[in-house]
Amino acid sequence: MAARAIRSCQLGGAKVVAVYSEVDAHAVHVRMADESVLLGAAAPENSYLDIAALVEAAQVSGAQAVLPVHAILAGSAELAQLTSEAGLLWIGADPAALDAVEQSGLAAITVSDDGSPGWVTGLADGFRIDGLMVRRTPAGGARLCWSSAEEPDALAMDGLPVAAELLAAMSELIVELGWRGLVSVAFAADGAPIAVRGGVPAELGLVEARAGRDLVRAAIALAEDVPPPAGAPGVPAAVGCELRATALPGEGRGARITEFDGPEREGVEWEPGYIADQILSPWYDPVLAVLGVPGADLPAAVDGFLEATAGISVAGVGSDLGELRAGAQDMATRLRAGGR
Repeated sequence: MAARAIRSCQLGGAKVVAVYSEVDAHAVHVRMADESVLLGAAAPENSYLDIAALVEAAQVSGAQAVLPVHAILAGSAELAQLTSEAGLLWIGADPAALDAVEQSGLAAITVSDDGSPGWVTGLADGFRIDGLMVRRTPAGGARLCWSSAEEPDALAMDGLPVAAELLAAMSELIVELGWRGLVSVAFAADGAPIAVRGGVPAELGLVEARAGRDLVRAAIALAEDVPPPAGAPGVPAAVGCELRATALPGEGRGARITEFDGPEREGVEWEPGYIADQILSPWYDPVLAVLGVPGADLPAAVDGFLEATAGISVAGVGSDLGELRAGAQDMATRLRAGGR
């Protein structure tokens, strides 16, 4: 998702400085950035989670703003405060809003896939949330998700409020918290909010496809107190996933990705975090790539997803590609059965 954020910033004309740990010197986000700064050793607490080092890296590079990508950093009131005190623009929720989330008990950084059927994700401006609902559907241990203008009965969950009601409830919560910037709110099976997080989520591409706008650039504009760029007409539905590595190497070891090719289908969002011949480290979240496929309706998006995943090849490390395809096949079967 760092690569995704960098691409948006560069499309908006901004120079990007990336930070990295010792084992990520050749990571994709480092290759993409205009400049990069080494934070420290592989262990996250000695690099990516070292708040003082992050602020210092921004200062020595001459950066004007800090865009936190990971939910842990986007949810850090301390990082937000130190960034502002250093005279840098913080592209995220205000420290007071982050404290309010923590006090409310909704500050969970990660939520089990079993604990939430989905998220409401979008851009909050302190008065409302301009977002969409992204639901998860079972795919073994994999993370298949979808967003659609329609709510097909074949995929409905008993007891879950309709999308309009969920969006309204989440918007009220965000207004109460005073949140500004990118936001995702996890909901329980009864529609109650169970977690709030900032940062750049893997589901962002689905929301952007549906909304027809770049939400990273919109969040930057909001932080600068200028009107966010207008969106274009969005798509009715989108299906996506995180393609993840399985059977990770042990600490102090690595696994070489010998082959990694993405789909060639037009209109598909494919954001790889690795390239062929790169070493997969055991230190960090093993997301190989993020895939998003738009469609004229949900069945078309599912079919497009299956077509796109047929063009993905991974070798050298195990992945959950098979589970994702199986989940999409099941989804297609239920949609066809519900349509008759």
